[in-house]
Amino acid sequence: MLIAISDLSALSAELLLERLARLARAAKPNHVALLLRDHQASARHRLALGEELRAIAREHEQQLWVADRADLALLLEADVLHLGEASAPANVVRPLLPPQLRISRAWHAPTWSDPALDAELSGVDALLLSPLLAPRKGRPALGLAALGVLGEQLRARHSAYPQIFALGGVSAENAAACLAAGAAGVAAIGAALGPDPAPLLDALAIAR
Repeated sequence: MLIAISDLSALSAELLLERLARLARAAKPNHVALLLRDHQASARHRLALGEELRAIAREHEQQLWVADRADLALLLEADVLHLGEASAPANVVRPLLPPQLRISRAWHAPTWSDPALDAELSGVDALLLSPLLAPRKGRPALGLAALGVLGEQLRARHSAYPQIFALGGVSAENAAACLAAGAAGVAAIGAALGPDPAPLLDALAIAR
């Protein structure tokens, strides 16, 4: 699966929607998630953009994810609410949401070794592990091995463990290696918003 993250700082809204529509159309149904992020935009602007993304997702049988804002996720009838590093814990948010709205969250360590975090894990359906292959915001790249280590720890602790998605430095050249290392899929901005989605979709084996 590919999580394509919106980024209005890189593309105009018109071009962003055009490229995400091309991506959603070119992928197998239910194998692409369009993640509405763009924290710098106003709530009104994010809602309008989210409505466009929802239309694209529904037309091409893909998923809509919304970052941080539970209210927008509910208004847009999103499939997943993505919680960032500064968001409320998933186990606090979960009781406030309808059961069909799943939760993902950002994760920046190669391990899940603290038992105190188990309560948080119980409300999470997916983890976006970053930065995996490129440093970001002063954090060094975790490396592909982190996918296997974290996956083993999660499986050992819980029968219903969250899927792990690779984020950070993902490209068509290394996406298959992420899957081979244990990722359920990848999340990307630049690689997902390029003019030709075919190389990335082919690497993930999700092209129609």
